[in-house]
Amino acid sequence: MKRASTVACRAMFRGGAVAAVALVACIGHVQPGQAGGHDIKLVELTPEPSSELDRIAWAVSSEPASLDWIRDADTSTGSILANVCEGLLRLAPDLTLEPALAKSFEHPDATTWIYHLHEGVAFHDGSPLTAADVVFSLKRNLDPKAGSFWSGAFTKVKSIEATGPLEVTVRLSAPDELFNAYMSSPAGIVEQAATVQRLGQQYGTPQGGVNCVGPYKFASWQSGQSITLARDDNYFDTKLRAKTKTVEFDIVRDPAAVVNGLLSGSLDGTWEVAPASIERLSSSGVGAVYYGQSTQGYNAIVMDPTGPLADPVVRKALSMAIDRQAIIDVAIKGAGQEQRAPAVPGSWGYERKAFQAAWDDIESATLDIEGAKKLLATTKAPAKPIVLATTNAEAQSSVIGAEIQSAAAKIGLKVELKLIPADQYYAVYTDAAARKGIDLYLTGWGTDFADPLQMYRYFKTGDLYNFFGFSNPEYDALVEQADAQSEPTERAQSIIKAQKIVVGQTLWIPLYASYNTVFLNARATGAPASYVQLHSPWAARIGAAK
Repeated sequence: MKRASTVACRAMFRGGAVAAVALVACIGHVQPGQAGGHDIKLVELTPEPSSELDRIAWAVSSEPASLDWIRDADTSTGSILANVCEGLLRLAPDLTLEPALAKSFEHPDATTWIYHLHEGVAFHDGSPLTAADVVFSLKRNLDPKAGSFWSGAFTKVKSIEATGPLEVTVRLSAPDELFNAYMSSPAGIVEQAATVQRLGQQYGTPQGGVNCVGPYKFASWQSGQSITLARDDNYFDTKLRAKTKTVEFDIVRDPAAVVNGLLSGSLDGTWEVAPASIERLSSSGVGAVYYGQSTQGYNAIVMDPTGPLADPVVRKALSMAIDRQAIIDVAIKGAGQEQRAPAVPGSWGYERKAFQAAWDDIESATLDIEGAKKLLATTKAPAKPIVLATTNAEAQSSVIGAEIQSAAAKIGLKVELKLIPADQYYAVYTDAAARKGIDLYLTGWGTDFADPLQMYRYFKTGDLYNFFGFSNPEYDALVEQADAQSEPTERAQSIIKAQKIVVGQTLWIPLYASYNTVFLNARATGAPASYVQLHSPWAARIGAAK
């Protein structure tokens, strides 16, 4: 399989007299690879639609716990909400930042961001968007009682104020070069303050819904079955006004049922294409599978600092015993590349040569059974089995679990597989009780935008997603240093030093860097193929194929 290549660039918005520079990834020409025995090429967009569609049915593998944007923590919720609730910024198909509710922004000094809002923007109920709504929405992430999953983006926020009818100023206590990029994630979503206050506990539920700005508005939610969105004909951005009138998200937990629905035509598409079904779907004549650039990797995350993987030597030995190429060939049918560190190549939005050199130096992700045995012999092997969580919501999960179990056995370790239903599996992100009894957890994880610094923030002392409880003052200082470095070369070097510490501890066992996959029925086209489905109103682009 040939490695996909990208080119780095800078994306620049100009806000008034001040140029604000966002360091993000531009996807250049990509060499074809192999997936499921077929040549593939990464693309940003599927072919342009020729006309509108009345309806499409889209498969998601789990039901959202809520459509409240501050609790958007999984792919199913994100891929729905991205079409309903816009943020200040959004991701473009080439993974660059682009304006959304903010028509421009300024960065006049290291601790100030100023956002200028579009005029004439209306929420789905027709009421106007105001700077006060933006202030309310951003500040909600600061309220401990609200319990925002995106509070980490606001740790350095000192104040958020409306400095004009359509202007919001955010002041920080210290430089934070990622704050602006976070405005393209759920951290930057804006909702009408009056709606949240009026609905209270019913906000984001099947009974209450949401009232945001987006090309689609909430229509209905049949618990356990589907969520339906209807086009908002008054959506402000004419370039992204929806080409399909109604989008129905069907909750289909069984990957086999998703494939059957796609083949029968009862489902028009999904972002969650089971790797084992790629060849069958591609050759069916019913539709097509497309591949795009991704910032995501698939990892086995160490959860319990006191369990059988408490010793970093044991963790490293297990990592060395895993045949990653076999996982890529069998579990995902070649639709990805090896992964050596938590932040994958798709997240390298700048200084790609430096990140590549550091990546090439990592040896713990290289298959070496004899080396793993020798390493394990230098410490005391755990007596208890390693509990590895898998789920039937991800077709590749059981295959990967079996490979890790086999790899462990080759070096004298015992792995016990624990199958967890989809609706419970993703609870580990936000519920400590759900993580109890799990030593290794299989999951896709990446950055929300093309900057690896976001990934390495998760390993800082006390971070919400630092499940292992890792704490290292030197590491924390390096991440803080990178936060304050606007110059890309300096920031990259700080990140690389931090990465070396994390990789040396094998807190995550990286498995593969996947390509983004999407299936579209032959009657539909226009969706982006790049990994922007959680941070861009992708469904608005879908219409009738020519």
